[in-house]
Amino acid sequence: MVRYRNCAMLSLSPCIRARRRLPCVAEGRQILIVDDDEDTRTVLQDLLELNGYAVRACPDARRAIDAACSLPPALILVDYFLPDANGTWVVQQLRDAGLGQVPVVLTTGSNEGREEAERLGVRSMEKPFDVSRLLELVKMLVPGA
Repeated sequence: MVRYRNCAMLSLSPCIRARRRLPCVAEGRQILIVDDDEDTRTVLQDLLELNGYAVRACPDARRAIDAACSLPPALILVDYFLPDANGTWVVQQLRDAGLGQVPVVLTTGSNEGREEAERLGVRSMEKPFDVSRLLELVKMLVPGA
C-alpha cells in the first residue's frame, strides 16, 4: 500500500489488478513512468491503466531513455531523484535524442526538483500525489485523452 493525498491508502484488489491487463482503449495514450520506488510505479501504473492509458514503467534513468527512444510515449512521469541520475539529466537526454516535444512531468517532494522543473520548462507534480490533480494533468497533457 502507498499513501497518496485524496485517496488515503490506495491498495488495488486482485480483481482490479486483473483489469489492468486489458488493452488500452485508445492509441496515442502511452505513458512512461520512471521511478525507483516499486510501490509508486505499481500504484501509478494501476491508476493510469484503469483510466484507459497504456503504461510502461522503468526503475532508472538509463532504461527510461532506452524505452522512450524505442517507442516514444505521449507523456513521461519521471521522479526527480533516481539511483543513476536525476530528472534534469533525463530531460536533457530526451531533448538530445529528439524527443523534446514529449511532455515531461518531474515528480518530486523537494524544492530543488520543483525549481529544476521550472528552469527546464517542464511541469512538476508534488509527492505525495494528489490523485485527482495527477489525472487532470495527465488528461491535459496527453492528446486525445
